[in-house]
Amino acid sequence: PEANQAAVQAGNACYKRDDYAGAVAAFTLAIGAYATAEVPAQLLSNRSAAYAGLKEYSAALSDAEACIERRPDWAKAYSRKGNALHGLRLLDPAAAAYRKALELEPNNAIVAKSLLNCEQLLRDNAPTSSAAAAATSAPAAPPAAPPPAMPPQAAAVEEI
Repeated sequence: PEANQAAVQAGNACYKRDDYAGAVAAFTLAIGAYATAEVPAQLLSNRSAAYAGLKEYSAALSDAEACIERRPDWAKAYSRKGNALHGLRLLDPAAAAYRKALELEPNNAIVAKSLLNCEQLLRDNAPTSSAAAAATSAPAAPPAAPPPAMPPQAAAVEEI
């Protein structure tokens, strides 16, 4: 337990100094001390945030979903899922995850801002009727999608 706590503290320290790779390594070491079904949700949440910091959104999503399995009533788990989906540019499911987080924690201003950012991207990327008409008359290369704005929630890990 003492060595595991040291790994958790190292992960928290790495994350605070933007050393996301170090944070992932430390949180992974701490997670390895548990049987799969017993890994604390908070550890998965923190590693999800570190993966998001590395822009490894698929790994962030995997940890967020495992976190939700353990604590389906925890808003932070859904905000982590929203962040990962947002990073993957899966904006509709990201917005749904943020809405679930706000359902569980209605006064969370960071998640509310993340949802607004996500909804703005959805509006900005929605096809217009003139764009749809132009698309039917002449084939065109799809525009390159701009990288998503990383939601503010991705920057917060909790001390364990």
